[in-house]
Amino acid sequence: MSKEVLTFTTEKMHKYKSWKELINRVLIDSGDFLNPKNVIKGETRIEIFKSTKQNSLTEIRAAYMENDFLIYLHIFNPRVPGYNKYVENEYFYYYDFDDKNSYGDPGLKFNKQNTDGVLSLLKTGLKGKEVQYLKDNKVLKSRLYIKGVNSKFNFSYTYDFSKKRGFWNRILGQRIEKMSGIEEREIDLVTIFSGIEISS
Repeated sequence: MSKEVLTFTTEKMHKYKSWKELINRVLIDSGDFLNPKNVIKGETRIEIFKSTKQNSLTEIRAAYMENDFLIYLHIFNPRVPGYNKYVENEYFYYYDFDDKNSYGDPGLKFNKQNTDGVLSLLKTGLKGKEVQYLKDNKVLKSRLYIKGVNSKFNFSYTYDFSKKRGFWNRILGQRIEKMSGIEEREIDLVTIFSGIEISS
């Protein structure tokens, strides 16, 4: 059975009046996500969309400010604690999709340039991998490799989740991947979120 491809033309974009309305339509109409659970934290409204795919633990979390700026669009899955740690500190800034300016105040205004950028992120999905080092089925260390739009935007982070190792032991002690009983596991991030079919 072929999946319907969502079409968001410029004319169709104008009928949406807010980030919340657009993101709800894209995620729910794709058939990949359920109606969201709503949470309010201070002045931020957060919607949590759970995947409809069997055995998937993937969620998309969208946060909006009172002025209808989009603060973040996080993809979360407990199978990739390194990626989850990375997105904890990722937020949109006013000029994120602007070719001339950079950064600016927190949040994306609802306009064509920004909606095109966010739709592109949702269409592309996650690119990269997480290499995990486990002992007794617990992730002690994670190396996250993110692929950018081209190789100059590729980057990596390492996260140490070993709680019993003190600061100096983490710095001077044996590397986790060299310890006995360590299992290595690699997860392709596309298996966490492969994107949503959206035609432009």
